[in-house]
Amino acid sequence: MNQTFNQIETVEEYLSSKRWSDIKRDYSVDDICSLRPSFKVEHSLSEIGSELLLDLLSRKDSWVSGLGAATAQQALQMFHLDYEIIYVSGWQVAAESNIGVNTYPDLSLYPSNSTPNFVKKINNTLLRRMAELDKKKLPPIIADGESGFGGIYNVYELTNQFIDSGVSGIHFEDQLASEKKCGHVGGKVVIPTHEYIKKLNSARLSSDVSGVPIIIIARTDAMNAKLMTSDFDDRDSKYLSKNRTSDGYFLIENNHEMAITKSLNYADYADVVWCETNTPDLGFAKEFADEIRKSHPNKILAYNCSPSFNWLDKFTKKEIENFQSELSSYGYKLQFVSLAGFHSLASSMYDLASKYKGGNMSAILELQQFEKDLSKDGYTGIKHQQEVGGNYYERIGEALLGDESELLSKKDSTENTQF
Repeated sequence: MNQTFNQIETVEEYLSSKRWSDIKRDYSVDDICSLRPSFKVEHSLSEIGSELLLDLLSRKDSWVSGLGAATAQQALQMFHLDYEIIYVSGWQVAAESNIGVNTYPDLSLYPSNSTPNFVKKINNTLLRRMAELDKKKLPPIIADGESGFGGIYNVYELTNQFIDSGVSGIHFEDQLASEKKCGHVGGKVVIPTHEYIKKLNSARLSSDVSGVPIIIIARTDAMNAKLMTSDFDDRDSKYLSKNRTSDGYFLIENNHEMAITKSLNYADYADVVWCETNTPDLGFAKEFADEIRKSHPNKILAYNCSPSFNWLDKFTKKEIENFQSELSSYGYKLQFVSLAGFHSLASSMYDLASKYKGGNMSAILELQQFEKDLSKDGYTGIKHQQEVGGNYYERIGEALLGDESELLSKKDSTENTQF
């Protein structure tokens, strides 16, 4: 076993890669060495996925487009359709896939290891299907780190959990963790620039210690937040009122300029920069991109095409068809629909339940016909045993019991005789 992982030469070689040419760190090589074990613990999914994700985001002529998965089965359908990435939203983890005992609004109420666990569940599901279909690669997963669920130690540990889960990219937002809110509601409190940069350094240090080059995404909520914790940082204070609110926070007076200034500072440390907005505004998107790329010409930008926006009646057909390509031309190479999974999940079940209510079996026939028609385009979920790993475990049974065993499940399965 090579036991030089924590040697200074090994760390210096890792940091000398052109991968880090525009990334700043406020800690030393010695700091990384002192936290590494003598041998590297392999995190293949995270390492391979991170490199693939960076390659995808670095293409000049296209962008990466993804949907937020609220369940592992939704992620599996995207895998079947060869999606390039899968996005995991903290909002959707709170609403559906957390390991707590309730569903929650986006207030960081759920257990902090919920999202790493969900990412691991998705990756395990896809790995099993990958073996069945003989696919050669998995889509990188980009996950929501919220506000880190605390300070620098929480961010470090959460990043480590994400790497263990096989994540490829993580985003952290610059909200106060104890008052964290969804980016599209009121009551948001942002933290000073220097405090958030410490969190970015913490996430990077965690990945450096692991030796895994994950994509770190800096998100600012300053565009639509009203409050800031402190006026200590000169980079922020010029945008603040001198008065405090009844909650003890400073009012933000110039969100527009603050959001851009903060993001310019974050761009030194992050691989990707994202400014959360309340409307799908191409005008501001271009202004923001132009300002960032004046000093960081190759910086990758992210855009959330959120269902929190009311997209109806705002665009012509041509405008909406060109919306994402227009964003891409500005530098937004990462684009996703954060809450697609929740809205798909809730609306499809409501539709079925309303049709079936009272015992109308024709609703189930309609559903099966829809699935049968979809199967012509490659949909496989109509065979639900297969979709959750039935065939995979049947192969295990065949290997251990033999093909003639009466304990095998496929022989008498209605899935084989009726579908």
